[in-house]
Amino acid sequence: MSERWRYVDLGAVDAFENNAQMAVLSRSTVDGGMPTLQTSVWGRTHLNVGWFDDVDATLDLAACERLGIQVIRRPFAGGGTAFYDAGCALMFGVMFPKGTGHDHLDAQIEHMKPIVLDALDRIGLGEVAFKGSADLRWERDRKLGGISAGDFGRVVSIGGFLNIKPPDMELYLQVVRVPDEKFKDKLVDDMAEYVCTAEEVAGRPVSYEDFRDAFLAALADADVELDRVPLSDVEQAALAKISSRIATDDSVRRISSDRFRAAAPQGARVGFGNHKGKKLARAGVAIDDHGTIVAAMMAGDMHVAPPDTLDNVATALVGADARDLGEVRRRIAKVWEAGDVHQADATMGVTTDDLLAAVTKAVGAAS
Repeated sequence: MSERWRYVDLGAVDAFENNAQMAVLSRSTVDGGMPTLQTSVWGRTHLNVGWFDDVDATLDLAACERLGIQVIRRPFAGGGTAFYDAGCALMFGVMFPKGTGHDHLDAQIEHMKPIVLDALDRIGLGEVAFKGSADLRWERDRKLGGISAGDFGRVVSIGGFLNIKPPDMELYLQVVRVPDEKFKDKLVDDMAEYVCTAEEVAGRPVSYEDFRDAFLAALADADVELDRVPLSDVEQAALAKISSRIATDDSVRRISSDRFRAAAPQGARVGFGNHKGKKLARAGVAIDDHGTIVAAMMAGDMHVAPPDTLDNVATALVGADARDLGEVRRRIAKVWEAGDVHQADATMGVTTDDLLAAVTKAVGAAS
């Protein structure tokens, strides 16, 4: 049975436009009662910080400012910090209104995988395969792109990206701070070698238009009918309004170890710890003279909904005896294992014990 979706070709977008699209198109999707597909390509070089990332652990913001590199935090979207040159990566995604049979995140990822592989095969990328939690990998386990899913309140979103040509990795490596733990399970630990592009795989340039047209053809073969409806004037105005709101320093520093340390109660001992399970989890704690956690920060490279889940874990830790691991674990589990918390791939997600391990390391580092 065929499905009908709205399709919006957004073309070249900057970081703020791209991140404002979620709010604008999710509302339109719910109001219209029809899934919305969008495709786009980066139109400006920038660094894209994950919603849960500790920006100071991943980036040298002073170097970014000195080199004139734009930095943005993705609103309500997980994953790690990424560097994008203009034209080097494209994005695609579809939003489904809740209650239309598309609410199961893992099922939607599995449904999308063969469509994406069909599109890649059409443009000479048939050697690429999915691995792990829906990463697109090529020779020597190099990452070409990936897809992920998220629960965003009234919609479920399935989205992905594809690296299409090499970025300026020398520039990236001047400003990035990558914890060793994040790449301990990768076959290539040099970031410049870890990322590959469609141009390398195909042996020729691959454009945004090449993938876009192949993806639309693959969807047609999967019995998806598309109504091409560009952004309305109302949507354009909302996009501009939200873009200006997220283009702020406070947004970028939403999770910041430097700010956490500066805001810690006077006399408290502050420590940070990383733990790499299937994903990277990071914790910060401030501990008073009685061994009580008086402030906490949780961060990491992960996809989890609702978007305030890690903030709620940090809040739950306040007041705990840092030496009582049982109490600390119970406080984490009360939030993390609640029925409304979702991860796109439970087998590759973050566990209560992963978060506990990060907190334990932070407690040990407090001085």
